[in-house]
Amino acid sequence: MMKRILRLTAFLLGLTLLLSACGNTKGKEMVDASTQTAPPVEGVTALALCDGDVTLRFEKDETGAWTWFDDPAFPLDQTALEDLLALPAALDSGEAVANVQELAVYGLEAPKKYITVTSDGVDVVYYLGDQATDGRWYVLTPAGTVRYTSDENKMLLSRSIYAMAVLPVLPVIEPDRLVSVSLLRADGTAAVSFYTAEDGTRRSANRDVTEKTAALADEIAALTLTACVDYDPAEGAAAVCGLDTPEVTLTVNYLADNSAERTLILAVGLSTGDGGRYVALDGDTTIYRMEESSLTQILTLSETGL
Repeated sequence: MMKRILRLTAFLLGLTLLLSACGNTKGKEMVDASTQTAPPVEGVTALALCDGDVTLRFEKDETGAWTWFDDPAFPLDQTALEDLLALPAALDSGEAVANVQELAVYGLEAPKKYITVTSDGVDVVYYLGDQATDGRWYVLTPAGTVRYTSDENKMLLSRSIYAMAVLPVLPVIEPDRLVSVSLLRADGTAAVSFYTAEDGTRRSANRDVTEKTAALADEIAALTLTACVDYDPAEGAAAVCGLDTPEVTLTVNYLADNSAERTLILAVGLSTGDGGRYVALDGDTTIYRMEESSLTQILTLSETGL
């Protein structure tokens, strides 16, 4: 048992030194790892999250808001950081593993996944190991204790940066606010084109299409982005997603709450393979995702017309 404790202490010291050397921790204090627990959330000034392949680093700006170190302009969801800040305390409170064996048994001999929180110049690190037979995961805390944690906490440790993006909120365009709507096919031909007449009916080539476009109007009012796929797409990414020549382009002219006329342009690309579609907004290079089920009328009418 004494040998095991000595090996564990040496391992923790080695990991602390390694992270200090590789993590740009100039000026940070070296502390006794065995005394470390999660610092108070309000005192944390930096956070790093590594899923084994990608390391995400976050820091507070002068206003106290959290930013992504690689791109401070990234629309980072502050509530996502709040979830991560609460994670160390949750890991500390997990059930301790009884009769601890060699760290390799738990996938913690050379762990690649971890979360680091920095407070008062001190880094506190939690490492994620293998999955236990009961579905929970092993965690090595800064105090050297091997604990269990939930699958939910493991998923937090594996979050991608795009899962932490604030998505644009599309305007809720009620049917009575529609001025005109068009659906263009990939070849540039108009599949649908109608406008709202003075009497409130929707008309296309002098035909009353109010009833035929009712479902489409309701669908437009409910359009919602569900995910950020690529915030800063590389050249060629739009083509891969079918957005260089969209399958359909929706253009909606509508009246805002102040009665000023506004325009929403949505390009719909290929299937994401998981029940969604790649989409893009006019004037925004970011590639987003929408549920394909929320685009049923748009996709159908782009093929059939009115």
